[in-house]
Amino acid sequence: MNRVATSLPVLAALRAARSACAWILVASASIAPACASVPSAKDVARMGVHALVGTWTSELDETTLTVRKDGTFVVERPARGERPAATVSGRWHPSGDAVVLVNDASAAACANVEGTYTPEIVRDTVRFTLVSDDCPPREEHMAWPWRR
Repeated sequence: MNRVATSLPVLAALRAARSACAWILVASASIAPACASVPSAKDVARMGVHALVGTWTSELDETTLTVRKDGTFVVERPARGERPAATVSGRWHPSGDAVVLVNDASAAACANVEGTYTPEIVRDTVRFTLVSDDCPPREEHMAWPWRR
């Protein structure tokens, strides 16, 4: 058999493989921007704590934290067994890379007590690193990851 005739199928296979690799590269390039739209810790540093605006759910007990653009927040803890549901509202404001949370004066726990945390968002999860807080229940909840 002729060498050229035998190498034609091999060349065709190489061309097909090269074409498939190019397609994978093109597909990867189009996927990367979609992944880049998910907030990362670096984006939070650039965007500030306003990246926290929205509703987050605690991995501890399904408590929700809703952070609003107007500088207020609401924490809603669901009822569990004998423990009743509870709602706490308050104010928040940025302080450098940190966020300061202050429960309203009407809060059953920790009224007017400030808690300062540094948030880090990775994909759809935020973790709060304690800077200072004299409110043990809030400190306990903030130690757990929260997801959107």
